[in-house]
Amino acid sequence: MIYLVRHGQTDWNLLKRFNGITDTELNQTGISLARSQNVKLKNLSLDLCFSSPQKRARQACEIIYKGITIFDERLSEINCGEFEGITETLETTKLFWKAVTSGDKGTESFKHFLNRNCDFCGMITEEYKGKNILIVTHAANARVINYYFTGKSPDYDFSKAVAANGEILRYEN
Repeated sequence: MIYLVRHGQTDWNLLKRFNGITDTELNQTGISLARSQNVKLKNLSLDLCFSSPQKRARQACEIIYKGITIFDERLSEINCGEFEGITETLETTKLFWKAVTSGDKGTESFKHFLNRNCDFCGMITEEYKGKNILIVTHAANARVINYYFTGKSPDYDFSKAVAANGEILRYEN
């Protein structure tokens, strides 16, 4: 089984800012969410954890799981370029998605982001089949990982959140 956890809340999540690769920390709510996930996952027999190396995911991971953890760059949040730290509005979100379509304004191209996350998922399915794996990552990564493991169609809407801060998603492995 694969257990995917989106890291807990940060102040930038609360303020609805593009977080991207900026290394923000969990706030008190985020720490509480991680503690809650620790309790929910405590009795599972997890074989291994993979986590984004970014501070907010690393903090959540260290609270949730005490076993072997591999910090994998492929699980880092999408680089939001010039959008890092600005407020997410309908207009800025449209501009952001336009920029990531082509990798403009210092953003990571969505194609590259999609490929690195799907590469990670492919590795998990090949090398860890039948294992109980925990993944701690970010909102955009959760969208792609959900797309991968649920077999969504090519017209899947990546702009819609699939996991709230601190939420656990489960997939057969």
